[in-house]
Amino acid sequence: MSRLLVAFAMIAVLAACSSAAPKESGSITEDAAKPRLGVPAVTGRGSIAGTLPAASAPTKTPAQAGDLAGQALPTNQWWSSALTGPRTQPIWAHPLAVQAAAGGVQISGAAVTASANAIITPFLPALTAAGATGPVSVASYGAFHVVLRVGQVEVTLVQGSPVVWLRFADKAPTLTGAFQDVGSSDSRARLDIAGGRWDVLGTGLTLSGTTVTGTGEQIAVARVPAGADRASWEKASTADPVVRTTAAMAYDEKAGTVTQTLTAERAGGGTGAWALLPHQQAGQTPLAGSYPDARGTMSLVVASSIRITVPMPGLLTSVPKVPLNAAARTAVLTDLDRDLADPPGAGGSYFGLKELGRLATIAEVAGAAGASAQRQKALDRLRPQLVDWLTYGGPSDARYFGYDKVWGGLIAVPAEFGANDYNDHHFQYGYLVRAAAVLAAADPGFAHDYGDVVDLIVGDYAGSKTPGLPPFRVFNAYLGSSAASGFAPFADGNNQESSSEAVAAWEAVVRWGLVRGNAEMTAYGVTHYALEAATARMYWLGAGLTRPAGYAHTTAGIVWDAKVDYATWFDPKPESILGIQLLPLTAGSFYRGPSAVRERELGDKPVVWGDLFAADLALSDPAAARRRLDAGVTREESTSRAMVRYWIEALVVLGPPKPGSVQPVGALAFGSRVAGNPGR
Repeated sequence: MSRLLVAFAMIAVLAACSSAAPKESGSITEDAAKPRLGVPAVTGRGSIAGTLPAASAPTKTPAQAGDLAGQALPTNQWWSSALTGPRTQPIWAHPLAVQAAAGGVQISGAAVTASANAIITPFLPALTAAGATGPVSVASYGAFHVVLRVGQVEVTLVQGSPVVWLRFADKAPTLTGAFQDVGSSDSRARLDIAGGRWDVLGTGLTLSGTTVTGTGEQIAVARVPAGADRASWEKASTADPVVRTTAAMAYDEKAGTVTQTLTAERAGGGTGAWALLPHQQAGQTPLAGSYPDARGTMSLVVASSIRITVPMPGLLTSVPKVPLNAAARTAVLTDLDRDLADPPGAGGSYFGLKELGRLATIAEVAGAAGASAQRQKALDRLRPQLVDWLTYGGPSDARYFGYDKVWGGLIAVPAEFGANDYNDHHFQYGYLVRAAAVLAAADPGFAHDYGDVVDLIVGDYAGSKTPGLPPFRVFNAYLGSSAASGFAPFADGNNQESSSEAVAAWEAVVRWGLVRGNAEMTAYGVTHYALEAATARMYWLGAGLTRPAGYAHTTAGIVWDAKVDYATWFDPKPESILGIQLLPLTAGSFYRGPSAVRERELGDKPVVWGDLFAADLALSDPAAARRRLDAGVTREESTSRAMVRYWIEALVVLGPPKPGSVQPVGALAFGSRVAGNPGR
């Protein structure tokens, strides 16, 4: 290994040496819990408010919490609309969707439609449990399933299951729909509905007009995949309901991979049918048949659990020292001074916390460039702002975190972009957590004094075992990605816009876990970083994915449960649609891979956020990125000029990352050379 690469690798090792991610980590398991509401205890000099001002309190209550009343509740889930009422929005489980509507529980499994700027799975009810019209409540949930109670009917909905189960407590199971009988028996009604095959599983089934009735307590509705082999399908589909779901993830440093195991336990044991999204399909042995989905065609397998393996794309846990030539270093130092001369960013839970991320980045680049004075100036500005956020001084305090006793979580005050309704917590709080890690690495006393509050902030968006916080927040185990809307009040389900801010939020968990010496938190961050990065590359950036005919783009701006949008919430320009997938620029941003496809889609003269696109270009062509930067580019307000310059100049020296390389945390492959981890 060259001296240059040793220097590059060693800085990553030093960043991780306090508590590196395990070489062969134990599993990180996500499972349901019953945490009671209550203000979490905090030690040290940090503090949180036990109440919230009206302007930063949630606008909705968990009116349909049912058996979950009094617990800290998962928000941001695919089923979150079932908690707030009235009734539910369509709840998208892939490939099925269910809605508790006024006329009953409706079940849909429609085909995808595509236009130039959107891929949509419409909600088209095929069958309705017309007797399920009473009050809606949530009975229980797991890592990727939920049980709803609608009147006296319980509905079990599992992500990835082509079967939904309904249990009728006080009446005979009954379904209605416009169907044709295509060979039913008393245990399996085979139906044609608008040209698609559906099966109803139960006992004593009879068909009369538009009604299917059973004699047992339970009935199951299954969407038959297109192209299915009848014998294989009917063996795989089952009336045995799922009763528990868990997700376990493990990081294998030697292999450079993260493996997720999704397990669905059934009342009677055994296996059942799964529908797999594109990121889950590698290494699986599918049965005949497939399902349409906005994210991509789903395949069919039969199993009790499935294993998904994704690469660890190389996560650097600090900005590495790279020997730059004199001109490049001078340019970095000039940009550091310009960064520090910029007026400080201001704002609440988003823009205020982004300023923390900007200052932390400036400090890191200054450290890597040997600019000790600029580093200290950035840290001196960062510390009081962080302390301000991490302490509560009373009702007149302008910036702090408060505990929400209604849902169970931390709200940053003042809340921006609906953060009081649990929107965007990972996008926002990730900036603070990474900044805290940078400051704590420079001043271990900071972690000792304020670490408890930062731990709670991590637990708020990552999910937690801490009393007072829910086990799940933004991450969805089955989808392999996070969701931004706290209450999911949309017909298209939940959504996420900035895939890059989601990945950065998990990078922040890794980095905070390292400085805290918390191996479990570090492993949790590493595994979620890898999976979020894999799905960001595929579903948002389009890598390795074939979009449906008619969609005019490779990339997407917002990915919903039921839709892929070439759009943003704030601006229709192509630069914004792609640019929101590129910020913040950190040492953890290499996962995106080569930028050639993105460059072709965008063109070479972006009007806004030119600094982000110059940095992205460097992942394929660092020399061209330098030329673009030297010609002058527009700046994204939270992005450090010095970081963009340093990123590009470092890649000019090292060469762009090797596509498809898998490396340990703290190492990354560049060009034909590898910056490895000599500490292993």
